[in-house]
Amino acid sequence: MSVDWMIVTVPTDRDIDPANELAAAVRALGERRPDIEFRTAVLTGGGTTVTEALDAAADAGARTVLVQSAQTVDDRASNAWFRRVIGHWVREHTDGPHVRLGPSFARTRAYVDLLAEAIDDGGVPARDTTAPLTSPAWEDVPAFSRHVLICRGPRCSARGSGEMRRAFGEALDARGLGDDDVLVTVTGCLYPCNRAPVAAVYPDNVWYGRLTADRVERVIDRHLVGGEPVAEWSASDGGRRGFA
Repeated sequence: MSVDWMIVTVPTDRDIDPANELAAAVRALGERRPDIEFRTAVLTGGGTTVTEALDAAADAGARTVLVQSAQTVDDRASNAWFRRVIGHWVREHTDGPHVRLGPSFARTRAYVDLLAEAIDDGGVPARDTTAPLTSPAWEDVPAFSRHVLICRGPRCSARGSGEMRRAFGEALDARGLGDDDVLVTVTGCLYPCNRAPVAAVYPDNVWYGRLTADRVERVIDRHLVGGEPVAEWSASDGGRRGFA
């Protein structure tokens, strides 16, 4: 079966798009296989989500997409999420491209060759002059009025938390609100996954479910600035109230 798109998913929990780090490899792949469009994506953390990359492939008219996990160690939980998130997208896009899953890197001959090459290279010396684990700059709790926790677990990432995170950043910047006003932190799974994408606001103990990007400005203006939670999208007291 001929593949015309390849999406490489990168294991990361950072709020940073790993695409730049892989740019050289993607360019080299493109030169080797100019017939294939290559993209990078993430299951969790920052950057383009695998569902966003699949959306782009569908919009471009791709026929067959190979999704390859770049994780080098077989992990049952990660592998399950990898299959589940992609399966969710396939169910919701019955007229989309044919999606195939690549083999585990850890089970390929190329992985053995990669490790052998690292041995031959010998690496570089570890230095004792690197920055220490502690610093006076990291002593104090940061000052802010409210702390927004944005879930970038697999379910929330698959259902729009990446766009929601970007919408928060753009809307807060447009209003001149910095970290000392609203501190935004990306987290792993926050657990009420059926309400994805999820965000929580502290010290208010207010949780928002199905907080899509188009709802962010209202939450900022009414809650983070005005002090009144948007009741129809929120819950409190351990979820016993709200989440209409």
